[in-house]
Amino acid sequence: MHPAELAILLHRALEVRLAALQALLAVEGWASEEEPLHQVRVATRRLGAVLDLLDPEAYPSHKRQRRALKRLVDTLGLPRELDVHAAWLETRRHTASDPAQGAVIEHLQERVDRARTRARRTMHQELEDLRLPELDRLLEVPSLPSPFQRASLQEAAWACLAPRADTALGDLAALAAREDAPALHKARIRIKKLRYTVEALEGAFSALPEPVLKDLRALQTILGEYHDLAALETLLGAEEEQLHARGRLLLAGGVRALLEETGRLRGAAFDRFNAFARGQGPAAFAGAVRPALGLPGPEGTHP
Repeated sequence: MHPAELAILLHRALEVRLAALQALLAVEGWASEEEPLHQVRVATRRLGAVLDLLDPEAYPSHKRQRRALKRLVDTLGLPRELDVHAAWLETRRHTASDPAQGAVIEHLQERVDRARTRARRTMHQELEDLRLPELDRLLEVPSLPSPFQRASLQEAAWACLAPRADTALGDLAALAAREDAPALHKARIRIKKLRYTVEALEGAFSALPEPVLKDLRALQTILGEYHDLAALETLLGAEEEQLHARGRLLLAGGVRALLEETGRLRGAAFDRFNAFARGQGPAAFAGAVRPALGLPGPEGTHP
């Protein structure tokens, strides 16, 4: 159970983020357009970050709606990833060094476009099964704790942030030591959730710790670029294998050149992450966020 002041702050954050998501969902045809689809996915993750802070026992429909929102994010995931691939290939087509390379890219664009069509067809079918109109039930008056816990809003906010900072930032050194694409993707999601949590707790700060949010956004952006390139590398590798198996050696060679370029870019993104991750971690986060909350610093000193 949360202290009453924090419970009220979180409920207000819930209202704001639910309204933002519902406004996006109310736009006709949002799922057929790239940017609105992306914005719905972001808004859903922001709402999910608040739901993760709420006491599920206090909100009657919490668990069911949380599952529905997770399914919405998952449903939109593949179409969004293929949109990113399509945009990368289109940019690369305009900078192709010769007609042969341009032809290879156009071949890949056709493959990605077909995959996008299939993914969107599946997405629309899955969206029809989601019961998103019932999201309003999240705003039903919660059962607040009684008796209330004795803790300040700032102490309660830090109690929410500390374990999430440990989870999101605690293994950065290990991630930088050995490249592991799936682990880095999971780290990006954790870092994004931590940033959304800080933003959701804005009312507990006299002013949001913008340098902390800037660093979290930078980590998220670098890991996002890395993930997009790693996913594209996987797609290109599978395509090269298929072309070789079909005896399309000229096309396979062109795809191989793109694959090598993508690998270099992915490696450079990992190097940027490695450099930026130094100095980041739970201790640095606590050293910046606790004083911003008006709490003693990690060593027990007051700001």
